[in-house]
This record gives sequence, C-alpha cells and structure tokens, in this order.
Amino acid sequence: MADRLVRNFSSLRALPSPDGSRAGAIEPMLPALLRGVIFISVLAAPFVAALLAG
Repeated sequence: MADRLVRNFSSLRALPSPDGSRAGAIEPMLPALLRGVIFISVLAAPFVAALLAG
C-alpha cells in the first residue's frame, strides 16, 4: 500500500506542467545544481584561503 502511494505521488510530480512553460523541466535540476555548487565551493575554499594568505 505504501509503495503504491509513493509511485502515485512520484508519477504526479513527473507530469509536465499544464501551462506548457519550460521552467518545469529545469525545476528538478535545481537541487542537484545547488549541491554541485556547494561541493565545488567547499573543495575550492582551502585553495582560495591559501592564495589570499599569500
């Protein structure tokens, strides 16, 4: 029963937006892009600090 609810909920989210705008296709990528930006900035922070320290 619970997995059926999860499948129904996820299939509803996968439907395109009724207004036909292309922004609906970009929306699911935003969390992944945000995680990528945070990951890169965390990796780059020590190097930027070393450059600023001279």
